[in-house]
Amino acid sequence: MNKLTTLSLAFSSSIILLASCSKNNNTPTPVTSKLTTKTVADLDGSAGTVYYSLATGAQITGADTATNKWDIKFKSTSIFVNSGTSGTGTTQAQVVSSSFETLLTAPADGYKADATGANAITGWYTYTATTEPQHAILTVPGKILVIKTSTGSYAKVEILSYYKGNPNTTTATFADLTTRPASKFYTFRFAYQGDGTTSFK
Repeated sequence: MNKLTTLSLAFSSSIILLASCSKNNNTPTPVTSKLTTKTVADLDGSAGTVYYSLATGAQITGADTATNKWDIKFKSTSIFVNSGTSGTGTTQAQVVSSSFETLLTAPADGYKADATGANAITGWYTYTATTEPQHAILTVPGKILVIKTSTGSYAKVEILSYYKGNPNTTTATFADLTTRPASKFYTFRFAYQGDGTTSFK
């Protein structure tokens, strides 16, 4: 084999190797899900309105409550989103009939901002009035809050309890108004998808 042939083969091999590397470099990197889940126990709203960020998984306080840093806020039995008449953000929400485990994709539409007399989030609880346990706020099973945040991310939220310690609401202790745990302590769980998709998987 002469030098010219050897150089030609080496050059051809280099071209093939470079083409192969180039092809591999152009392969899209799979998007990794950034789904985070958390259970929040006894978020204390007994002193008034309490603000919460689903993105950071933390309560928002002070001057930040006047920004778009929070997603939802609680005041007594009302849950507000950071938009419309309730805040400076563009957060929207809806309530869907499902279970937390089986809701694997956020709806594509149907979201609303808060408006006067028409919150985006309603129907998550019942008031028992004179039915036992009397004068209680009980969560409605199968009601999931789906949030589209100001940054365009999605979250699903299930309210588990309105009372401190997430008590068993079928007991005599809970039925007795003198021994019932304090109200306005919110226990809930949520899943927040930070990759910009509607997937809760």
